[in-house]
Amino acid sequence: MDSNSFYQVYFNCELETKEEVYSFISEMVCQDPSQKEEVVNQFNQREKVGSTLIAEHVMLPHIESNLIKKSQILFIRLANPIQSWDVQTKDIRLLIVLLLKENEDVQIKKKIASFTRTLADEQYVNRLLTINEKESFYKEIRKN
Repeated sequence: MDSNSFYQVYFNCELETKEEVYSFISEMVCQDPSQKEEVVNQFNQREKVGSTLIAEHVMLPHIESNLIKKSQILFIRLANPIQSWDVQTKDIRLLIVLLLKENEDVQIKKKIASFTRTLADEQYVNRLLTINEKESFYKEIRKN
């Protein structure tokens, strides 16, 4: 999509648990098995600080880490909802994952901050949640 692939879209992913989601993400960012485990741990530690639920059915997992080599935003549309993310969070259908490398350039931080402000628009988030075609999903992301 972007020439620098800042946005990555994974559509109709067959992930069934939070653990599978975090494992999938760690596979995207790390090669070393011990680093993958640490990325999963960082996501779990972040969740202990507070819920990453941003709208009904939508999670925003995010970390800043020295293990991340390239800052980016991943969109993971699930093939089937995760019925139980945790004790309070149910029926998750979309994950918008913010990956920020440690000591990132100010311009990239601004780009991520600008994108996160678009998530305050409930209609935008609902469109992302309900679009059923990958190409339409890309078009919606490109608008912002």
